[in-house]
Amino acid sequence: MRRRTRKLSPNRAIIYIVLLALLWCAKYIYENRLGTEHIQKGDTSLLVSSQAHAEELQPQQEHQQKSEESESSSSKSARDAAPKHKYSGWAELPAERKAKNLYYAYHLIAEEQADDPRRNYAVCFDSEQHCPAWIAAILHPSYNGDTKRIDNYQFDPQLPVNIQPNLKRSYGGDYSRGHLLGSAERNISRAANTQTFYSTNIAPQIRIGFNSAAGAWNNLEALVEKQICADTLYVVTGCIFDEFTDSDGTSIQPTTITNRNDEKPIGVPTAYYKALLRTRRGDTGKSVLECKASELKCAAFVVGHRSAKGRKPSAKELISIKELERLTGEKFFVNVKHAPKNQAEPADWGL
Repeated sequence: MRRRTRKLSPNRAIIYIVLLALLWCAKYIYENRLGTEHIQKGDTSLLVSSQAHAEELQPQQEHQQKSEESESSSSKSARDAAPKHKYSGWAELPAERKAKNLYYAYHLIAEEQADDPRRNYAVCFDSEQHCPAWIAAILHPSYNGDTKRIDNYQFDPQLPVNIQPNLKRSYGGDYSRGHLLGSAERNISRAANTQTFYSTNIAPQIRIGFNSAAGAWNNLEALVEKQICADTLYVVTGCIFDEFTDSDGTSIQPTTITNRNDEKPIGVPTAYYKALLRTRRGDTGKSVLECKASELKCAAFVVGHRSAKGRKPSAKELISIKELERLTGEKFFVNVKHAPKNQAEPADWGL
């Protein structure tokens, strides 16, 4: 018996053709767009890392080039093995934390020295406190110069103005505008010094007995200055806003002040700290990313924010980086794989 062939109606044929065309388009989009999106994202992350690394490698002195993160294969290996970060070659950086009140900025010295866009400092700014949480910077003799103090307090151009305090004048009362990265530590150029007067680098500090001659904070800054070496000293200077018990048992309670310039409430730190990292020798010519733990030293000093004229840094204020991490919730020196975070040896810091 002969089977009759059923002819496809014109409308049904058109539907089949359209369906086939849609399937082909979907396959094309997946393979040629979505499929490459993952690769492109991967390439972008590599480019960001390479760009940041290139920014760090601007010419300074021949020895400084060696002490900074060089493009040698061993440096690359150490860098790639370290925890990921926006600027993976910056050894001083803490990890970024995801929080609505935290804003990050990374400043390069480029405005007036386009041929030398080395990094100046990074900042984590707390919009709830209207105050920096920390400043991360490197200290090295190559940043020394004869530029005079600019004294031009202004907003940080990288962050929203509405979260920053107006600091054209002092806060008022007993508090001075304290630099976390000192103006004297960036006198190589006007551009470098100007950035230290951004409001994101300033926090309220008690004037008498703390941020003054022979004050507790000034004395700690003097100790840190003695640790500057040819290999570079990496420093994170930060604020603690929770209740803090000082080394002698004194309890310091959280408080705020009203900024007389704009009536904004400013969180007053209950304590300040400095986290330090460098090579033990100080003149190895090696990047800290290339060093073994035995070649490095790191620790932190935490000082209660109160008037204490004549107070000098001692082993009582010295803690390990691990202890500081537990105290602050931050993760320090995340790009340095072998940083000895559990150490806090007074003799390492001249105590």
